[in-house]
Formats: sequence, C-alpha cells, structure tokens
Amino acid sequence: MPKPGSDEITTQQHRRMFIQFGGPGPNNPVKYAGQDAQYMVLEGVTKPILGGLTSIRVPDPNQLKKFRVVGRKASAPDLPTGTLHMLEKHGVLPFQLGEINCPFNVYIPVGSCKDLSDFLNGWTDFVEIYSLADATSVDMGARTAWEEDNQAEDSLALTLDKIYAIGALSFGEKAAAEADLEVVDVVYGSTVECGDCGPGDDGTKKIYAIVKSSGAGSPGFPTEVVYTVDGGANWSQANIAGMGATEDPVAIDIVGSKLVVIGSGAYYWATINAKTGVPGTFTKVSTGFVAAKNPNDLFVLSPREVFFVGNGGYIYKSTDIAAGVTVVDAGSATTSNLLRIHGNGGEILAAVGASDTVLISVDRGETFAAPTDSSPSGLPLSIGAVAVKSKFEIWLGTLLSGRVYFTLDGGETWQMKSLAGGGTGSIRDIVFSTDEVGYILWDDGSTAFIHTTWDGGSNWARNDSGSPRFVSWPVFDRGNRLAVPDAGPSINSNNLVVGGLAGNGSDGILLIGSAGVL
Repeated sequence: MPKPGSDEITTQQHRRMFIQFGGPGPNNPVKYAGQDAQYMVLEGVTKPILGGLTSIRVPDPNQLKKFRVVGRKASAPDLPTGTLHMLEKHGVLPFQLGEINCPFNVYIPVGSCKDLSDFLNGWTDFVEIYSLADATSVDMGARTAWEEDNQAEDSLALTLDKIYAIGALSFGEKAAAEADLEVVDVVYGSTVECGDCGPGDDGTKKIYAIVKSSGAGSPGFPTEVVYTVDGGANWSQANIAGMGATEDPVAIDIVGSKLVVIGSGAYYWATINAKTGVPGTFTKVSTGFVAAKNPNDLFVLSPREVFFVGNGGYIYKSTDIAAGVTVVDAGSATTSNLLRIHGNGGEILAAVGASDTVLISVDRGETFAAPTDSSPSGLPLSIGAVAVKSKFEIWLGTLLSGRVYFTLDGGETWQMKSLAGGGTGSIRDIVFSTDEVGYILWDDGSTAFIHTTWDGGSNWARNDSGSPRFVSWPVFDRGNRLAVPDAGPSINSNNLVVGGLAGNGSDGILLIGSAGVL
C-alpha cells in the first residue's frame, strides 16, 4: 500500500524549461528559462496524430438503402501547436518584441530529487522535446493599466515540426550464445505494422547483426548473420553460403526486401521473408568490383541507388542489388582507402577514409569531390565515422586520436567538438536518430563508451557522466556500430542497438538499449 504523501505522479512543478534559439545544433546553446532566459510557461499544446478518419462505404448487396463499410480513409495530421508565455525581465530586450525569423527548440526536463537546472543530469523521468517551433503571432497582452500592477506577459503562438520525449536507456546484452565472435555491424529491419499486412511490429522487432568468421583453423566457422524477429527475446543464426572461414564481413544493411552483407571484393544478398523476417539463402555478387579495390561500406539511398566505397578511393553504385555494381569514381577524387559512406536521404552524400579524406556529393551520388576544406583535422588521421544531417551539417569521427569534427557550411570550414576522453582512442560510429538525438561510439583502446546528445550536438553526455539517459552500460572492449529504428521520432530516439567486441577480447557483444514505456 502506498503511504500517504507518496510521490508517484509527475506534476507541473516537476518540470522546468530550456530554450534553444536557432533550433538543434552544435553551436546553439541551451538557455534555462528564468536564469539566462526569460521566465516561460508552455500551455495549450496539441499534438495531432491523424488529420481525420472517414469511412469508405458501398451499397449493401443484400439490403436496399443500406451501406457497408469497406475501408477507412486517413488524412494527414496538422502540425503540433502550442502557446509560449513569457514574463519580461528587467535590463534586457525581450526577443518576442522584435523579429522572430528563425525556429527555436523548447526542452522540458521532468523529474524530482535533482536540480532541474542541470540540462544533462538534472532530470529523472524523461525530457520533452518541442522541435523547430515557429512563432506565428505574438499577443503582447495588456501593456498598461489603470489601477492594477500585473506582470508584463507576452504570448507566442507556436507551430512546431514535432513533439516527442526521450527516456532513460537501459542496455542489456542479447544473443550471447549466438554472437560468439566479434559483431561487426548491426541494422534494424522493421517497419511499423499494425497487423493488417503481417505480424504486429512497432518498428523494433527485427534486428540483424553480422559477426566475424572464426578464421583459419579446424574446424573453421563461416560468417553468420545473427537476427531476431521479436525485439530480442529470441535469436537465430543464418550462415552465408559461399563466405569462407577466413573471409570477414565489413558491413550489413537492408536494400528493399533484401539483406546485404559486404565481404571481400563482393557482397552477399538474401531475400527477407516478408511474414517471418527470416533471411533466405545468400547469393554472392562480385560483378563490377575492381580487383584490389574491395568495398568497405555501403549506403542505401533507395533500393535502386545503393552506394559502396572501397580501397583506392573507388566508389561504386548498384541500381539492381542482384546484378552487381558499376564504378562511379575510379579513384580520381582520391586514391586513399574509403572506409565509410552516409547521406541525408536526399542529394547529399559523404564518403570518408584514410589520410583525413572527405568527399562530398551534392547531386545524389553522380559525382564526388573534396570540399573546400578537404582535411578537417589537418592531420593524416583515418576518418572511420560519418553522419550527414543536412546539406550543410556533417559530422566526422577519427579512428586515431578520437576526434570529432562537424561542418555547418557543407565543408567550407570544420570545427572540433570536445568530448570527454576526446583526443585519444577511436571514434567508431556516429548516428543521429532525429534532429536532436545523436550518439557517438568511442573507445580508449580497451573500454567502450558512448556519448549522446538530445539538443542537436550542443551538449553531450557520456555513459559514465551521471546522466539519467543511461541506466546501465556494461564493460566491454569495443563498440563497432550503432543502429536506430526508422519508425518515428519517439521510437527512433528511445531504441538503440550496439554491436562490438566483448570484454574478453574474442567474443562478440550485442546490446539493445531501450526506454521503458507504460
């Protein structure tokens, strides 16, 4: 029985507000309402889910003047809205009395027993994120009065891009028996399914990981795909036919209905059963790859636009994953080995690799060229991680000296982002699940760490920094790759898979991090 006065429910006094002018971004500071920003209250928030549902009716074949419902039509939802109230502080010019030309973000940490003015560490329950709020009008209220002496209060009518919340991530090891060798890469393979076209799936049920081969020796074990179709409760293995015990994979991804694994000078694909999620028999494809210019990574822009980067600066493209690749760039932009490639889902792609190499495409992969500042660190460091957020914003991580760089002008200039432990070790992966939420995998050579942001990269918290974002993080040697779902901002930002090398230096490790939802 709960005792009188028990505190189980959050109230408005369990919340504080932060504002980030300019929206999420690495150079946009977060300001605390009432301290380095005006006092603020957010009210009247509406988050539409559907624009509306209407029935599709046809005449009932058995009764006159009767109809039967044969379906429902859904219209697109409106954008979220709300009202931001502000009290005008002495000694400063209130921003709402001037031009408000650019969107901004609002954050509301929720919790108790901590200092809620601490953006990274002061919450206990969750953080509400109000993304890219545009002010559509300002109600300046009563400016003077006859007798009263009320506070000067202004109200901004807001239209937002999205509203969602992040919670505390609890990481648990999965597939310990199946991932008995180092996990090289991971990918989510789910789409949201309500049960109309297959088993119900919130976008997190299907996960595929690729593990190293056993190498030479007897008996030799080939590379395997370790996968789950129920969110990690049960795991299975699938051998890759034709991939020998000495051939190690380097990457895995989903291309339409096919699972694709890169090997040595080739890739292997298998069709994923649409109902069960089980991969079928793998087929090897080496057509189009140039000898000694082996592929190292792939990026799926669409099922007909799959890009591979490889040794010697080679870049390949497949328009039919079952048929092979053609050469996009035969090492003309660089002769350095290219290690990673990523894009923003539109026109922009970035390929990175050895000797501080960065190549950018602004025409959907037709051509690649070095940006104006083609050497972000100015040092011969291998870049082993890249995340393209937009035409202008790109993030990089180095495999030597553990440095993180970003550009906000498409590569004209680069800035270094200081992180705890940065300057040593290796950055293995960078992933953004939303405009605000991102992750960086770093290790110091013997222990794996993870950093996260929920304001677009302005502030970062490490797993051992005391941030409530991390409930648990086991000790292991190295994290190689991260994967997030593609099912909407709330699901994307509260689910994460990590693949790497276990603490004993030989076994693999698979971690699923998720926030508890009631």
